[in-house]
Amino acid sequence: MSESPPPSSVQPPKSYRWDLDVLRIMAILGVVAVHVFGLILGEKGLQGTATWYFGVILDIGSIWCVPIFVMISGALLLGPRTHAAGPGPFLRRRVLRLLPALVVWHLVYLFGVRWLLLGGRLEPAAVFVNFVDARVYTALYFLWLILGLYCVAPVLAAFLAGGGATRARVTALAACAWTATVIAVPGVTALLGTPRPRSDGALTMWVSYVGLFVAGYAWREASSRSHRWIWTGTLAILLLAAQIWQYTARPDPRLLQALSPVSYLGALVMICSICLFVCVVDLCARRSPSSQVQFALRALGEATFGVFLVHLLVIAVIRVTFPDFYADPAPVAKTLMYVAVVVVSFLISLVARRTPVLRRIF
Repeated sequence: MSESPPPSSVQPPKSYRWDLDVLRIMAILGVVAVHVFGLILGEKGLQGTATWYFGVILDIGSIWCVPIFVMISGALLLGPRTHAAGPGPFLRRRVLRLLPALVVWHLVYLFGVRWLLLGGRLEPAAVFVNFVDARVYTALYFLWLILGLYCVAPVLAAFLAGGGATRARVTALAACAWTATVIAVPGVTALLGTPRPRSDGALTMWVSYVGLFVAGYAWREASSRSHRWIWTGTLAILLLAAQIWQYTARPDPRLLQALSPVSYLGALVMICSICLFVCVVDLCARRSPSSQVQFALRALGEATFGVFLVHLLVIAVIRVTFPDFYADPAPVAKTLMYVAVVVVSFLISLVARRTPVLRRIF
């Protein structure tokens, strides 16, 4: 990956990065795939069937989605231009943008979904623990993760500003290696008979994503004249296939499962995600889409945050309104559900972003 030009300490005039919107759209489609096709994996009695393998391929095959989102944030937020006014204005703008969404959507999923739609009991002690663990509802942990990265972004940006490509890439790789080691410890200690479980909470889970955050900045510049996209794309596909195989082969091979578990922060998944990021950025640099296409990509890219926030609500409504359809594990049913969730979520987000009050939380 050393062929791309180093991140310059003096940024050129800000221009629209349509390639990052392509990555955003890919990533949100992956997130929805994880939450829809992943339902198949939870069905009893399906393991080893064609339906189960269908679910595995589309669920585990989208495991790069969260790392890619974190890398996009790093690419956008760690450049010197973003911090030119100092940490105060940066944090005010970013944190004030995120906090309303964090508060409102936690309330929506806690009371609107868990209590009203799904009929769950809200024991105060359990709710408090869920907030501490960032487990109020599936995927809302990502808001805490990004909030933590926002808080350390000024420090990281200042450190990276004068070091060029080498400092950024060494920092990213070192931090990813540290994360991979931390993620491997529970599995390795379990193999040794002295298990040491790992636990992250709302205020600490961002730490493990610093490497991917910096990696997005380190490899944000395209290398349009090289063939880097070929080997990074090939490696990403091979590693993704390896993760699908590894998931289906559980619990063997036990050592591989311990050293690189199938998770967003597993060593092989992080390498796969970085390669995919680089491949897409390089491929996009070889294209010059029309202004209409860029306009559409920008609108969809900006809507992805709202899609992330609302798609689980759409799934919950389907679960309550059409229980048989929701429970049907058949590939056709799940594909129809996936398309419905994607389309409805994008429509809601696009409309909400044009509504003065709602845009604050979308």
